[in-house]
Amino acid sequence: MTRDEVAEQLRTIFAAVLQLSPEAVGPELSPDTCEAWDSLHHIHLMSAIDETFGITLDIEQQIEILTFNLGVEVVYEELQGADAVGV
Repeated sequence: MTRDEVAEQLRTIFAAVLQLSPEAVGPELSPDTCEAWDSLHHIHLMSAIDETFGITLDIEQQIEILTFNLGVEVVYEELQGADAVGV
């Protein structure tokens, strides 16, 4: 999966969980710029990411996702690692 494909799927997830239009989900979207992105919604985001991509992000990775852009990086790297292992 390419980085752009990861970003598009994540954009859909973020928009659905945070009840935003996909166009409103930009690189710098964060809890500081989005009132809806609170701790409960963060948990929902992580669950949706795990389910959609078939991965399990560890707690450090979940904490690292402080912006949409960081989410793309973390998920893309996790998927690359999973591909390297043959999962």
